[in-house]
Amino acid sequence: MIVVDACIAVAWVLDDVCGTDVEAALDYIGDHGGCVPGNFHTEVAHALLQAERRKRIDAADVAVALNDILSMRLSVEQPDPHVVISTARKYGLSCYDGAYLALALERELSLATADAALRRASIAAKRLWQGQKRPSRGSGRR
Repeated sequence: MIVVDACIAVAWVLDDVCGTDVEAALDYIGDHGGCVPGNFHTEVAHALLQAERRKRIDAADVAVALNDILSMRLSVEQPDPHVVISTARKYGLSCYDGAYLALALERELSLATADAALRRASIAAKRLWQGQKRPSRGSGRR
């Protein structure tokens, strides 16, 4: 199981290219499950609405994308708020991003992220998920 941030989940449905192997994270979640902090769904909804407002996606596609994300094998877990604050303080993160890293630290899990600041913090905390993917032939998205 891994912790996954909203940025990488939205990248799955918007086909964004980012530094983390998005498809590998999706495969991993499908096989092993993942967990997210309580702010995950609100952040996903916000990102999808922003994409709609920027004309990257229409309202119907927002609904489909949200349903796709909601159907993923992700459990919602609440990290200790004290740990969220101390993690955010230590690594220079917002509390929203700190919640993902705090959850990874508390559960001793790796964090899959497409956010640059959260990626740097995850590396410093030795919690960055490295994209363990099964060997495959060819590339391309599903």
